[in-house]
Amino acid sequence: MFSPLVFAAFACIPMFATLIPSKTSMEHAPLSLVLKAFNLCFTSTVISIITVLNFSLAASLTIVLGLPLIASSSSQSIALRVGKYGAYAFLALGWILVAQKQMVESIWNWQVLSVWFAPFICLVYVPLVLQAGVVCLLSP
Repeated sequence: MFSPLVFAAFACIPMFATLIPSKTSMEHAPLSLVLKAFNLCFTSTVISIITVLNFSLAASLTIVLGLPLIASSSSQSIALRVGKYGAYAFLALGWILVAQKQMVESIWNWQVLSVWFAPFICLVYVPLVLQAGVVCLLSP
């Protein structure tokens, strides 16, 4: 019942990244490039650690996270930046709206069977994809 509200709240919070002033000089890299580099570095670290624990999850995570995170980039048009961010927000949080039955099942599996899929998605996948969306929101 509250899924659209949760989606809207968590998708709109990173929109405040557009308020960050973009004062770049020739000495420093743009914030969007630095954030993308840190995001890719953290993702590769997580995938490397998960590879030791669960290889099939790491292989799936490489495909599901690798392609969207590499494709994140900033653009000059504000409409295109907001559109890209909307796509990344839906990619990160769309399961709240679309797959509610699977969400309830994964929470039940976590609470009853101690399956760590739901916390992993909430603590690893969602923040990484939203951070890639913030990369798209920042001015180049």
